[in-house]
Amino acid sequence: MTSVDAINEARGLAVLLHRAAALAREDFARAAERFGIAPPAARVLLLLDDPMPMRKIADRLLVDASYVTGVADQLEEAGLATRGVGEDRRVKLLSATESGADVRERLAVAISADFTALHALDDAERAQLATLLERLVESGAR
Repeated sequence: MTSVDAINEARGLAVLLHRAAALAREDFARAAERFGIAPPAARVLLLLDDPMPMRKIADRLLVDASYVTGVADQLEEAGLATRGVGEDRRVKLLSATESGADVRERLAVAISADFTALHALDDAERAQLATLLERLVESGAR
């Protein structure tokens, strides 16, 4: 393969990955919109099966802790989450309210109903895609 061929192949793969990611973001945003919440708030709400330290939320979402503070403010204002303290009083925990837990469950159903990858690919193809994406992500985490 020539360097030009390699560049063209890399460009083609990058474009496809970018388009697939954009499609997933659009699917997610459409589902969140049905519940009147912004995608960042929906992402956080989906993590709140149990109370979670805000630092851990930031780590899971690969964002700065200050970003989670702003999203937590939105969730609290909407009555979907509350902040409390953990065993270590310095640790702030975010918990879904009863209303938040209900929205979280309905949001999860809506996301799975509209997620293009779940409908465009069969079970084996999704498993293969997941394996390939995991390998790609792990190889880039050197």
